[in-house]
Amino acid sequence: MKHQKAPGEETTPAVKGEVAGAMDQAASYLAQSTQYPPMTPEMEKKLIRKLDWILVPMLFLTATLGAVDKVAISTAAIYGLKEDLHLVGQQYSWAGSILSIGSIVGMWPSSYLIQKLPSAKYLSSCAFGWSAMALLVSSCRNWGGLMALRFFMGCLEAIIVPSVTLIVAGFYKKHEQPPRNAIVLAAVSSVINGFLSWAVGHIPDSAPLAIWQYLYLIVGTVSITWSIVAFIFLPDSPMTASFLSEQEKYYAVQRVAENKTGIVNKQWKGKQALEAVMDPKTWILFFFNIAINIPNGGKSNICSVGIIINNLGFSPVNTSLLNMPTGIMSTLSAFFFSWLAAKWTDRRCLVTMIAACLPIIGSVIVYTLPRTNIGGQMVGIYLVCCISMAQANTAGHTKKNFQYSILYIGYAVGNLIGPQTFREEQAPAYTGGFIAMLACYCICISLIAVYWVLVARLNRRLEGVDPESEASNKHVRCTEEKPRCRRCERLNLKCERGLRLMYQEDALQRGISFGRKGKWSKNNGKHELSSPVHIEAASYTLPLDKYVGRWIFLNTTNSDFDIENHPSTVLEADEPTTEDLSELELEYQYLDLMTSSFRHPLAEYSEVESYLLDYFIHGIGPNCALSQVDNPYISLITPLCFVHPTLRNALLAAAGNQLRLLGDTRFIKETLIYTSRALKSLNQAISQNRIDDGVIATVLMLCFHDISDECDPSWITHLHAGLELLNHTGSHCESPSLLKFVTMYFVAHDIMSRTAAQSKTQVKRRYSWTENDDLDEIDMVMGCSRRLMSLINDISDMATELSIDTQKEFQPKEEDQDLNTRTNAIRSALSDLKQTLPTHSADRDDLSKIAEIKRLTALLYLTERLKKNEQQPTLSKRYLVNTIIRQISSLPDSATLLWPLFVLGNSGLENEDHRRFVLDRLGRMQRTRNLGSVRRARMAVKQAFQKVDLDYRGTRRWGVATIGSISLA
Repeated sequence: MKHQKAPGEETTPAVKGEVAGAMDQAASYLAQSTQYPPMTPEMEKKLIRKLDWILVPMLFLTATLGAVDKVAISTAAIYGLKEDLHLVGQQYSWAGSILSIGSIVGMWPSSYLIQKLPSAKYLSSCAFGWSAMALLVSSCRNWGGLMALRFFMGCLEAIIVPSVTLIVAGFYKKHEQPPRNAIVLAAVSSVINGFLSWAVGHIPDSAPLAIWQYLYLIVGTVSITWSIVAFIFLPDSPMTASFLSEQEKYYAVQRVAENKTGIVNKQWKGKQALEAVMDPKTWILFFFNIAINIPNGGKSNICSVGIIINNLGFSPVNTSLLNMPTGIMSTLSAFFFSWLAAKWTDRRCLVTMIAACLPIIGSVIVYTLPRTNIGGQMVGIYLVCCISMAQANTAGHTKKNFQYSILYIGYAVGNLIGPQTFREEQAPAYTGGFIAMLACYCICISLIAVYWVLVARLNRRLEGVDPESEASNKHVRCTEEKPRCRRCERLNLKCERGLRLMYQEDALQRGISFGRKGKWSKNNGKHELSSPVHIEAASYTLPLDKYVGRWIFLNTTNSDFDIENHPSTVLEADEPTTEDLSELELEYQYLDLMTSSFRHPLAEYSEVESYLLDYFIHGIGPNCALSQVDNPYISLITPLCFVHPTLRNALLAAAGNQLRLLGDTRFIKETLIYTSRALKSLNQAISQNRIDDGVIATVLMLCFHDISDECDPSWITHLHAGLELLNHTGSHCESPSLLKFVTMYFVAHDIMSRTAAQSKTQVKRRYSWTENDDLDEIDMVMGCSRRLMSLINDISDMATELSIDTQKEFQPKEEDQDLNTRTNAIRSALSDLKQTLPTHSADRDDLSKIAEIKRLTALLYLTERLKKNEQQPTLSKRYLVNTIIRQISSLPDSATLLWPLFVLGNSGLENEDHRRFVLDRLGRMQRTRNLGSVRRARMAVKQAFQKVDLDYRGTRRWGVATIGSISLA
């Protein structure tokens, strides 16, 4: 009989085979594991609780005991160490500074070794080493021996912060890490050291050893014992955590995959190190670390606070007790300012500046009050201790190892200088030390202000706002084309031109209200107007001379935003009847200019159809092209729908679906009915071979509908149907303009969809444009020329060939040379390509910029998609990425930038600022219209970032196959 599992028994994941050795350990673990059931929120909370109760205390004890070993010298000083070792002059201060010199020396090998060795095992081994050094201090007989032991202690303790934060990052998500780091690195060593000092202070003088020797024996023994325990039980990553089950290990790895960093990535990347060196933020924080740690070194490394308190007249035992609140103050202030920074996520620099003011006040109190004022002196000392240790410990936690190494040097340099500011000849007041503190904290505030300005400018550039151009353009009045500028939207300023929003969703997207008398609000998912805005339902007589040749609606007819107020909002099974307009009064204006009236087309349709058609004309159509002069959705598709019922149903379905995506659920039933009618009529027309302009345009609008609706895979079916119709009946189109548009639409979408992922077919695609096309002219829908589209298609064809060749055991050298020749030919064609503006938009610099972005993106696509080519490109990847991002930053959000952002996201970006830029731009595009194509593209980019970070070296394929086909045109 087969073995039956117990109900609660977990199933160990099946191993799928050998995984490439170059993969990251976390990626390897996930690749070997069969997918468990999805993790529920309750399971995740249980997992986090287990980590908090087991992992965090272990790391806390390791880091805290290391700090106790380091600061025990201050207690030893008040119990006779200086006298027993015959320390004179600045020798005691140098005993504190030597620890920082050791940290600087030990930081570089530690940064290398932690990349090569298991982090927890290396940390535990170093803990054993520095504990042994502390134990040996008790045997010192002179200054030289103390200096040697302190130096090696500093070398070993340099690894505490980077290893602890690296382990935390391997178990927790990014937003979960700061509070855990704050707990692990909490400044409670002074409390523990103060308690131990108080305890050993009761040892009688008749004991065979000095009191300070007993202190080091106790501290060293406890630390060594714990280091052995940590070596056995402290895990490096979730995969090695003995206290987690196999299922919990799998969930823990899966949870932190979204951190966009490999859990255990041992590869050294020179580009990242160079970026850290070239980043000005690194050097601002470097000097900030020096300034903040000069006071820290003076009163924390050797803990001169204890000596200062002792000099106020307290006994050694009482000094130990009075020194304990310094650790409590540091810990409480750390948690308070961490909490404040979490609340003020965009004002963290301000929090740091506020925090720095506390020790400034404390330094002023200590410096100015007479030493006879014991209470005031103690208040000042405690205020001085409020921040420095917390800041020194938390500086640089989110930095990568190389950048952290630079910042740690700043930390060590500050701690090296700090003890030297407390001169022995200035005892007991130590005036120079407190003046140095005051100056350093003021420098810190200045540096953090510069840092704030720098990152604010960077953030605004990443959001697409040029801070230099905004200042000069902020007083520019709104125009008819742009009723509200970006500044007006952000500040919620009233429109100077008095233009009126036509739809509730427009207000929702822009964050605009209708004023006190017509303010919209949210109520159970529905938007209501307290005072509906009425637009007169009437036909007008207007001069149409300047509109000859262009289809345009001069006035729209919507009596109210709330369509529920109309009696006929639900479609019946039969076709809707035209509305009775007999009661409407016709208002004639400009009667002397024309003898006939222009009847509004929407007046003939029901309220639902009129509303949806009006929404498409004003809310969707204008956003689908880069020019209102040449917009085929308005000038071609819209007028055709009035004479072609099948196309009209498809257009109504697209409008209703767009409203649903924006949260307006009033037309869900009607949208389904319109879609069903359009598909039914289309099938009948094709089966009866009645192919005309309306049928081809209907296929286009159905494709349009499915792309916006979750980017449903059925859009590929409509796309291929449209291409087939063009191949068989395209030459019979009555409208050459419509033929040109639909050809560009279907061909461009097919070409761009092939760039989304590695092709699964070996079929090459060849397309032909319509006659008399200017192949170099920029198309107003696609934002680039037809020649560029053809070159992009050639790249995809070559990528397909390359994927086939890589599956062969042997590839002839002639084929490889031919591939290189063709690659260089495409690169040359892209480099020499000149795209021209159409005559009606000859002054549009933004169109030229969009076309140039797509040309540069094609070069980047060529470089990344055909990586087999060994010849170096004429334009480096770094140059292309930086140029594309800079150009996109100067443009507003537009769906035409979807393809460049997608290619950037799949080009192996490692710079966090670049990644943030791509995801932020895609996120803003998604919020604008919530299109399914944008949503799927953003999902694919996020997965591409994870693939890069999980380090599939040599196995990373272009795109994300699991996402499926994405419309990127």
